[in-house]
Amino acid sequence: MEFNRGDWIWELMLTRRPSDTRFSQSSTPGGKSPLARDDDNTLVTHAVLFDGTKTALAIAGTCFALGVVVAPHVKSGLISLKSKLRRRAEETTQAETPVPLTVVAEVEPEQPDPPRLRAV
Repeated sequence: MEFNRGDWIWELMLTRRPSDTRFSQSSTPGGKSPLARDDDNTLVTHAVLFDGTKTALAIAGTCFALGVVVAPHVKSGLISLKSKLRRRAEETTQAETPVPLTVVAEVEPEQPDPPRLRAV
């Protein structure tokens, strides 16, 4: 995949280099050089460059295929979760509904009649 932009050609590439190396810093800010260096900054080898278009298309195709296969399951799971949450919310609302209380008037306890005085 190439893009011609002014005097420069941009190309998508896939690189391969030994695992114990890193790319050299390029003189272009933010860029890397295809030179593979070790921790002591010693040049080890050149990275091997491959066409990135096929790889990018394979990755995109795989992601699309997974999306087509997985999407119905994800949708079903989300619908199920939504249903469970709705039921829980209804149960919580019902449990929190106050029970009406009946007010009962207080009645004084019966007092025994006071002792009667007899006339003498």
